[in-house]
Amino acid sequence: MQNIFKIVFLFHFCFGFCQQKNIGLTHLETQKTEADAFVGKDAFGYNYTLSDNVFRKENKQQKWDYKNIALGKIEQVDLTNPLQIVLFYKVMNAVVVLDNQLNETIKINFSETNPELLPQWVGLTTQNRLWLYDQASQKLGMYDYQKNTFHPISVPFETPIIHSKSDYNYFYWVDNQQNLYASNNYGKISFLGKIPEFDQIQIISSKQILLKKGALLNLFEVEKQTSQIVSLPEKSFDNFYYKEQILSIFTTNEIRNYKIILP
Repeated sequence: MQNIFKIVFLFHFCFGFCQQKNIGLTHLETQKTEADAFVGKDAFGYNYTLSDNVFRKENKQQKWDYKNIALGKIEQVDLTNPLQIVLFYKVMNAVVVLDNQLNETIKINFSETNPELLPQWVGLTTQNRLWLYDQASQKLGMYDYQKNTFHPISVPFETPIIHSKSDYNYFYWVDNQQNLYASNNYGKISFLGKIPEFDQIQIISSKQILLKKGALLNLFEVEKQTSQIVSLPEKSFDNFYYKEQILSIFTTNEIRNYKIILP
């Protein structure tokens, strides 16, 4: 009976996490780059990269750089709004907000303004606020960067966050048990499903996730618990980014852009 149970369990696991279909794509262009890391691409065709901890925005005609040596390493970049780009300097407990020409518009040093906070994840939301997960209290909340106030909207999280992504209305996160959750602006938390292990991840929506594991890129359907392989010609790549039907693949010295239509 125990063996039968194991077989049934493995069947359901593989049906959800191992079922594979392929998603095709069309090559659009290849761009040379000397960047250390690829952050993303916006709807206007600008690439965002990091080189020696310098944040860069560029296309074929224009280029802007932002560097702040005093704040140390850039830990996280939020491109929710290209007019309000959020840079998070985790070690120095600081956040910088940039405009579309990478001019500094807001700088927050939490060690000075809110020493009780220990931000771990930060992202842009509405009404002059930031999503902020505070590691000290283990609570998710809203930070008003004009008033320098933090308003928790959750009880303490029971498990550590290993990845997060946010937009104006939702904060998504994956915990160390591979569980995917979402919270709205009012603190209503929803369990969305379990996801496979990954090396890199981009949460597209509450229903779809792109996962890199080894040299493979998969589209994972959270509700259906099924995955589809994205048919990449690259045998290996460093990073990827998806935005409005454009999939950008970052290799050692190139950014390759593909047209892709997700089901």
